[in-house]
Amino acid sequence: MIFIINDKGVNIAECELCGSDKASRKTKIDGAVLTVCNECAGFGEEIKPPAMKIISKKIPKLEEPENLKSDFSEIIRRSREKTGLKQDGLAKKLNEKSSVIKRVEEGWGPSPSLISKLEKFFNIRLTEKPEEKRLEKKTQKEKLTIGDVVEIN
Repeated sequence: MIFIINDKGVNIAECELCGSDKASRKTKIDGAVLTVCNECAGFGEEIKPPAMKIISKKIPKLEEPENLKSDFSEIIRRSREKTGLKQDGLAKKLNEKSSVIKRVEEGWGPSPSLISKLEKFFNIRLTEKPEEKRLEKKTQKEKLTIGDVVEIN
């Protein structure tokens, strides 16, 4: 395929049979694939571009982030005591180290996998959805301040 830049700076394909600067079709002529103009396209079989397949992907549903309950360690300790297990026994059942169970009951945050194991084992919820904070609408007379926009912890 030969491209020519015309006086307007636009690339134009040149017909490979007659030399016209209006080549726009790919055509198979005598076994060769050529870019030709509309007039020369009749000398061969037009090659159509392959149809594009539309592949639909399932978009994963975004899970809302959940926060660990503030009293998670107390919930875990009470649940363990209800079942009559010691920390070592619970650790063996969950395939965790007893030091990990001890630290979690002392208030150290458990890993997401341990949270899942504990919730399933005791049939409890250690996480909760965060509360939505509502912004108050200000009247037009009140001016907006940085404190209205930024949350300082």
